[in-house]
Formats: sequence, C-alpha cells, structure tokens
Amino acid sequence: MRSSKIIFIILILIFLSTISCNYNIAGTLGGGNTYRFNCNEEKLNYYLDSIEKYSPSLKTPKKWKKYDNWDATGYNFLKGKIFYIKGKEAKSDEMYYVTVIPPISKFDIYSGTAVRSIFRIFEDKLQWTLFEDLSEIERKEVEEKFQKKILYRIPLKIVSKDKK
Repeated sequence: MRSSKIIFIILILIFLSTISCNYNIAGTLGGGNTYRFNCNEEKLNYYLDSIEKYSPSLKTPKKWKKYDNWDATGYNFLKGKIFYIKGKEAKSDEMYYVTVIPPISKFDIYSGTAVRSIFRIFEDKLQWTLFEDLSEIERKEVEEKFQKKILYRIPLKIVSKDKK
C-alpha cells in the first residue's frame, strides 16, 4: 500500500514538472526563436558584445539605462545583453534583452541567441514584457527587427533556427 502511494506521488511530481515547463510556470524566462551559429558560447558572446560596443544606434540611451535591472531581478546568471531599437517615433522605441543559449549537447558546437524580453511603452508606461506575453503579430515584428538590426551584424551564417 505504501509503495503505491510513493509511485502515485512520483507520477504527480513528474506530471507537474512537465506541464510547468510547457506553460512557462517553472520560473524560466522563456524567449523567442533561438538562432544557432557555428561557434561556441564565448565567441557568440564576443560578437554580441562587439555589436553592443561598436553600434552607436543600438546603445541604450541614458534615460533608459535605469531600466537595465536584470541583475537586480535575479537573471544575471543569463549574462544578457540589452540592445536599443529606435522606432519611427519615440513611442515605438524598444530595448531587447538578449541572451546566449548554450549548445544542445556537450557534443554540439552550435550556440544560439534569442530575445527574452522587450522593454517598451505600454499603456503610457515603460515596462519589460516577456516575449511569450506578446501577441503573435508583435512576436513576428520583434523577430524581424532582431534579425535585421542585430543578427545580420554577426559575421557568421545562421545554421539553424529553433522555433518557439
């Protein structure tokens, strides 16, 4: 009788952990499509840092620097980067929180990058919005801007795109 209770509890825990990962309730940040390159994490970080450093148009304006608070919110382990995307008008300016994603297995060398969150004006307030919380149309727009404004600056070919 006791062993059946233990098995039942284990099955419940497995079920809960499975659905929590699928529905982003496990404390993960989630994100957009993962664009993989034929390089390790170190090299991809180098390229993203170079873009951030040498592309004045993508640097965060001083008035928005205070919103780069990912370290304070506990996501500093992701070593994310912030890219500023200038809109056609001030209300459409955005910042993208982007991270490097390690290879899928230890035998793989394809590191990736993805947009995790977007900072923008929403209902007359500046705020971060998780990628998953955007509408389908907004996700598509963000992915297109990410490709055109950031990814094209990486001097490597995208070898795969893991769709979310």
